[in-house]
Amino acid sequence: MKESKREKTLRFVLIGLCVLVVFGGFVYSSDSPERVDESGQSIHAEVLTAGNREQNPVIAVAKMAQDQPVLIIYELDRSNQYYFKVLHSVSLQKRVKKIGLTKDKDGIWVQLDKKQWVLFSNSLEVLQEKKDAPSSVISSKQPFKHEEHKHVIDVSFKEDKKPISLDWSGQKADPVEVHSLSADKSLWLVVLQEDLVLAQGQ
Repeated sequence: MKESKREKTLRFVLIGLCVLVVFGGFVYSSDSPERVDESGQSIHAEVLTAGNREQNPVIAVAKMAQDQPVLIIYELDRSNQYYFKVLHSVSLQKRVKKIGLTKDKDGIWVQLDKKQWVLFSNSLEVLQEKKDAPSSVISSKQPFKHEEHKHVIDVSFKEDKKPISLDWSGQKADPVEVHSLSADKSLWLVVLQEDLVLAQGQ
């Protein structure tokens, strides 16, 4: 059956509309604030309490769990091969762009959007919301250097201390952040783009 001019025009219009809908969906999803932050990092961490012989390290972690953004407080159990034990957790409406700590480490600042900062207590109760970045935010991360051909991460300190090397043998992923998990700097948390790894200080 031969297609009329009108049917042909209608077919092209429908195809064009389908292409526009698909393209519009692609543009919307790429502009969505739910995407991973600009660095490609989908997991963020801060150390709330460094461990010692009497105390386990406690950390705050923002990540995706089954397509749901969550903020979790973990205790790393020294007596059980540093098992990540969940102390508190809360679901979030948006992916986390950045996290930081209050100066006395009794609260966790979380950036969800360009103008949305939320302050959580260490038990993950909402304490405050702000549109602008808070003036006093600190981080437990330390400056470091990593060269691919070397099997170590060299950590330097803001204070005048001797640098420490972390054993990175057997790891292929590049570190994004490093945080000290122990008062004596023997155990470290290394944040990758999508995972967390423990490393020993040398």
